[in-house]
Amino acid sequence: MDGLEYCLGIPGAAERKAIISALSLVGMNCVGEGRDCPHFLRMVRSVQPQLALMELSLPGNVLETASIIDQEALAAVLLLEKQKREPKPVPALRESPNMLLSLPVSDQVLTAVVEVLYREFKRRKILQIELKSLKERLQGRIIIEQAKGLIMKKFELDEQQAYRLLQKKSMEMRTSLEKLALAVIRGKDGSMQESGGRIK
Repeated sequence: MDGLEYCLGIPGAAERKAIISALSLVGMNCVGEGRDCPHFLRMVRSVQPQLALMELSLPGNVLETASIIDQEALAAVLLLEKQKREPKPVPALRESPNMLLSLPVSDQVLTAVVEVLYREFKRRKILQIELKSLKERLQGRIIIEQAKGLIMKKFELDEQQAYRLLQKKSMEMRTSLEKLALAVIRGKDGSMQESGGRIK
């Protein structure tokens, strides 16, 4: 975890000092402290740390802020709560992917939880990137298939001929197959027109 950066949203000076001290022992760096939830969220978006630690008494809506950080995949989120004599459950956390730790917490427990949260955050981030890439590729295939269908209908070609024509024109125009297909769908491609019964 050496070099890992985090933002801190903890109102209590003693708790802040204890957390910073524990995390510095494993090479983690505090890159910002938030005074309230809106300020904390702006800071996380700006600084882009790997971890965001928030205490439930931070002014503002902590759970909503944690949810935004999680949904936007800005950082792994660890929620902290000062220990109470009569602990009360926090219902909204049941649906949250974030972990809640009671303060004070031992250095070993804190660093172990941080490590697990960060690993999970990294795994989810990789999956999100892969999913985005798959969606883009699928969208590209859909566009090419639509363009192929239009070319087949317009020039009375079979599927293979239409695809080969798209490929040929793509190479000639030095543009991607997807961009050319989009131009065909939008009817903006002047290079694929009939001229005396032949395709230009």
